[in-house]
Amino acid sequence: MSSEGCNLLHEVFPEANHTVLEQLSKVDCIVYAMGSLFTSVCPSLVLRGIGETIASRSIPKVLLLNGSHDRETIGLSASGFVTAITDSLNRTYGDPDKSLKYHPKDYVNAILVPEGGQIPLDVENLASKGIFHVLTVKSVHDTKVGVIFDPVSLIQALTGLISEHMDARLAEPDPLTENVTSVC
Repeated sequence: MSSEGCNLLHEVFPEANHTVLEQLSKVDCIVYAMGSLFTSVCPSLVLRGIGETIASRSIPKVLLLNGSHDRETIGLSASGFVTAITDSLNRTYGDPDKSLKYHPKDYVNAILVPEGGQIPLDVENLASKGIFHVLTVKSVHDTKVGVIFDPVSLIQALTGLISEHMDARLAEPDPLTENVTSVC
């Protein structure tokens, strides 16, 4: 048992590397990549500072849904993946004084799904979480892992999401200049 933590269970709550937080504050898109949800993706999200930084950004926050279940996700739907990510970023199962209360849509606002993937898309549950942008992307069949994203199609889909977001941002009125009248 660790002697580092200050609670009964001696849990520690490490902070994210400052360089990671700095980069997260500058990127044009956050992508939650495919992989083992509970042993690969979520552990990197529970670090202090990650949830706060991601929630504060008004950019595409995209979950790449796996093409098939692995031993950790059997029975999970797309909204189950979103819940796991949200709980990790909110640090739901740790020290209550260090937990966050952000909504799923603050962390994930788009989901890319490989065509023919096996993860159930429960669109109503996703909508109830504020996630309305679900895109199906062309896929290929890999003999070892099954359905995966077609790389070119995935890049096109991500580029499209980023461009769409940038175009929407450019179309928004600038609060500093929207009521300015030119005097000649």
